[in-house]
Amino acid sequence: MIDGGRPDADAADGWNFFISYTSADQAWAEWIAWQLEDAGYKVLIQAWDFVAGSNWQIRMQEGMEQAQRTVAVLSEAYLTSVYGQAEWQAAHRKDPRGFTRKLLPIRIEDCPRPGLLGGIVSIDLFGHDPEQASSELLRHIRQALIGRAKPDKAPSFPLHRQHPPADEPTFPPDQTRRADPPDDLKKRWTLEAQLAQERLTLGPDHTDTLTTAHNLAITLRALDDQQAARTLSEDTLERRRRTLGPNHTDTLRTANNLANALGALGDRQAARTLYEDTLERFRRTLGPDHALTLSTAHNLANPLGALGDRQAARTLYEDTLERRRRTLGPDHANTLRTAHNLAITLEALGDRQAARTLYEDTLERRRRTLGPDHVDTLSTAYNLANALDALGDRPRGPVPGQRHVRTPPPQVT
Repeated sequence: MIDGGRPDADAADGWNFFISYTSADQAWAEWIAWQLEDAGYKVLIQAWDFVAGSNWQIRMQEGMEQAQRTVAVLSEAYLTSVYGQAEWQAAHRKDPRGFTRKLLPIRIEDCPRPGLLGGIVSIDLFGHDPEQASSELLRHIRQALIGRAKPDKAPSFPLHRQHPPADEPTFPPDQTRRADPPDDLKKRWTLEAQLAQERLTLGPDHTDTLTTAHNLAITLRALDDQQAARTLSEDTLERRRRTLGPNHTDTLRTANNLANALGALGDRQAARTLYEDTLERFRRTLGPDHALTLSTAHNLANPLGALGDRQAARTLYEDTLERRRRTLGPDHANTLRTAHNLAITLEALGDRQAARTLYEDTLERRRRTLGPDHVDTLSTAYNLANALDALGDRPRGPVPGQRHVRTPPPQVT
């Protein structure tokens, strides 16, 4: 036990503190551990205690289960660490209301505290010199162990000012306030908190939990955190296959999302294999004209072309374009995406005249439906200009709608 904020020299039940950190912050973790041990606390830290011959998984489990409290060394790197998330969530599950302060977040940089971490008061060490940081650390640790921050002596009697200056500025001035985070980042934090809560209360295999995990993976991809999206989608897919079956629509949605992440990470062969399996199952369960089937077909054509099988990509784009024109209409955004990509494939196969015709039709429709300055319109305008140039028929001056494009490569949308 800890009495009055003093370290228990015996710590019979294990350690006073388990230090949870990511390898990028090892120097900070060791500095914190040294300050705590120098003050008489017992600390478990991977850098010092996971020596050759020890089983790191067992030691990690012992730390999470037997340490009286977990210190989470918070940084941007830590917040994206799978192991770090597991460690702080294990401490949070023991004390979800914070009555015994099992989880002590220590921020070493001005990073956010997303999800459930946002409700826990942190110890902030950034912006201090070593002496100040050590003093702040030990002061807040003592207060956390006691459960109060009552000062040692009585506060001074507050003086009441009758007529404060009308233009008095707020003190201290908020010079470090950052702009509000973007909507996708806010959505990520909300979904992370929701997922952690649902895993705790409903279980990791519950339908609602898996829906939240699926949606969080989509948000991670929108934030270009492809590796985190891949990891989460792989876990969600395994659980949905096991609980819903391999042909369930929700399972196949997750498979499609995982294939998207694999493709974004450059693993085109794995993406192709998963898209092909998902497309076959969608065709069998929903039919060849369903929107999800056509979305998967469109997505599959991209790695086919990237892997050199352009003829197969052309065939699939042509079939998808015909079905989207029939079911969605020729001006629908998804129809025009397929038309744009088919034109790129035709150009790569040497059929420049067919590519030109399709670019021109797509450009006219995108200008009319999206406007001349939309990024998709500009992308088609640029690709058309290149196709005209290859045919020796490039017009003088910029192609209308191309004025903001700075020589990008052919665009796939």
